[in-house]
Amino acid sequence: MTEAVKTPETAARPGAKPEFAGFENDKKHRLGRRAFMLFFMKRIRIFIFLALVSIGIWYAVPLLPPEYGPWGVYAAKIVTLLAVAYFVVVFLETYLEYRYRVYVFTDEAFMMTSGYVMRTETAALYHQIQNVNIVRGPLDRLIGVSRIVIFMTGDKSLPENRLMLPGVGRTKAKYVQRELLLRARKHFNQNGPA
Repeated sequence: MTEAVKTPETAARPGAKPEFAGFENDKKHRLGRRAFMLFFMKRIRIFIFLALVSIGIWYAVPLLPPEYGPWGVYAAKIVTLLAVAYFVVVFLETYLEYRYRVYVFTDEAFMMTSGYVMRTETAALYHQIQNVNIVRGPLDRLIGVSRIVIFMTGDKSLPENRLMLPGVGRTKAKYVQRELLLRARKHFNQNGPA
């Protein structure tokens, strides 16, 4: 995690929060625990549907004629088993996505790594960063996370000129945004326009 520094202003005030010192180079940062919840909530719809169908079948079994009762129980068991199996698969897939998504600040670029079967490493050179936005949809606000959208030089509508880091905590998103903009400004001043 990142360390905070006490400045003379915050040291003089009791109970004041220390200022954020910045991100270290080449240190891997993971998404917060709330990101797991975000990823999980986006995938759980089919499980909820299967669970509701299973509950409906279990409640309908006593209403079936006696000769169809065993078939109703059989259908309820199959749908329940499918719902549980789907839940386990979604949970594992969500955990792996959450676990293998990391980002790193290096001297020259912001690196994002994702994927557990097919690993994808994406680098955003600081001198190519034009804009860094923080986006929070309704589900993001409910869970308390943000998406960081990094726009690179070129046409903003093209997906290859945009990077997205989902599931970052609200406060940490502001720190990441500030750090990216500071490093982009520093590299722009050193190297001139791209």
